[in-house]
Formats: sequence, C-alpha cells, structure tokens
Amino acid sequence: MLDQKIWRKLSRGPQVILPKDAAMISALTGLQSGDTVVDAGAGSGWLAIYLGSIVAPSGKVVSYEWREDFAALAEKNAKKAGLEGVVEIRKADVFAGIAERGVDLVTLDFAESDKAVAHAFAALKPGGWCVGYHPNVEQVKAFVEAGEAAGFAHDQTVECMVRELLVRKQGCRPQTTGIMHTGYLTFLKKPAAEALKPKE
Repeated sequence: MLDQKIWRKLSRGPQVILPKDAAMISALTGLQSGDTVVDAGAGSGWLAIYLGSIVAPSGKVVSYEWREDFAALAEKNAKKAGLEGVVEIRKADVFAGIAERGVDLVTLDFAESDKAVAHAFAALKPGGWCVGYHPNVEQVKAFVEAGEAAGFAHDQTVECMVRELLVRKQGCRPQTTGIMHTGYLTFLKKPAAEALKPKE
C-alpha cells in the first residue's frame, strides 16, 4: 500500500497530476493489480507512481519522458516511493512511437498529445483505455477528433473539482477555496476484438 503522505515527500519540477485526477483515471478505467500501463509525459512522475501503486506487484508502468532533467526527477521520485521495480522511466519521444503492445491503459499528458493518439491505439489491447489530460477545452476537442480518427470511441470527458467542508460547532459549510479546475480528463476506449475484425 502506498503511503498517503508520499506526495509531501516527492520533489516537484513540472506541473503534476494531482491525486484527485489520478484517482478518476483509475476509477473510470477499472485499472487493477497486474495491468500494464504506458504513461507519456512523465514530468515529475506523480501519475506514474500512483498508477504503479495500483498495478503492483506484478504489473508495470512504463513512463515516457523526452526531457533528461524531468526523466531524472521522475526516476528519483519513483525510488522514493519504493516503486522502482514497477515504474520504469524511459527517456524517449512518444511522438516517435510506443514500443509496448497489448497494454491496458495509455495516459497522455503533454502539449499536442492528439498527435500521439494513433500510437496509443496501436499499443493498447482491444478494450483498453487511452486517457488524455488537458487544461483547455480546445485541446480536448483536438484529442477526441484524433481519437475517433484512429478508431477509438469517445467514452466521456470529465472535470474533477474538490471542495472541502468546514465542520464546526457554530455551523458547517463549504470552504471558501478549494482545488477547482486543474484539467479535463478525456477517456477514449479501443473497441473490443470483435468490433476490430474486418467485415465480410
């Protein structure tokens, strides 16, 4: 089990995907122990670590990162989390392709991720999921259009906002501030094997 306080101990470089959004990804894709994940745009490695904690001990997360400094930071964080045997940080450009095949989930978190959607489709097993994280709706539209062109079905796009409650003797009410918009999560599903068979 991953220590819930690990997020306070991990180093942050580029923007990270927060646990609220990471949890939506695992919940809505049904990710479980033993699954294989490709995560592209490792950044600080937070999403790879979260996903690695779910697929462990027999699963695998391969996280692509083209920047040397970000890859080194993500690798350091994976070791801090004790997941170096599950999370592999690969210094590679995902726009050049994804080497893995038959994976359960591909997550894409970087600018112009729509240009890598076809690579995600090729990497996924039938029925697998591709999830894009985007701060702007224009990016969502491009991602969905690229996904449908590649053969994906657009399942849903969601926004997850967290607002804590003040619980006090004098009255309970929502906090005046909260973790509101961070990004949109778009879920694309690769059709099942039967649907991929050519029609006679």
